[in-house]
Amino acid sequence: MKIAQAHLLVNDQDAAKAFYTEVLGLEVETDFASGDFRWLSLRAPGPDGGASLVLGRAEGAGLAYQQEVRAAGMPVFAMTLTGGTEEFEQIRVRGAEVVSEPQQQQYGGTDALIDDTVGNLICLHQD
Repeated sequence: MKIAQAHLLVNDQDAAKAFYTEVLGLEVETDFASGDFRWLSLRAPGPDGGASLVLGRAEGAGLAYQQEVRAAGMPVFAMTLTGGTEEFEQIRVRGAEVVSEPQQQQYGGTDALIDDTVGNLICLHQD
């Protein structure tokens, strides 16, 4: 068994699409709209891009939850960087707002936090 999709609540789907594709380098898998409904999913490039990241609108209780998680300083998910420090710096140059600079963790690896511009904190992890 493996994870096929993970859902992420965002304040603005267009801004999220821009951030996740232009800054983090994900690729659009599906972008389908019908009336008020929009299914927007992304994945990492390549044949083994992993699970799809579905970007859904943060509304009502979902928005309240998103705001509480953010206020607590908790990342909504982590991405493992395969290109080391250089990859982190490229993400910064492409416009990521770094909330927490890379720091060595007691459990091993190095983590940094970035703001996705649409309501969430993302952990960038390096083994």
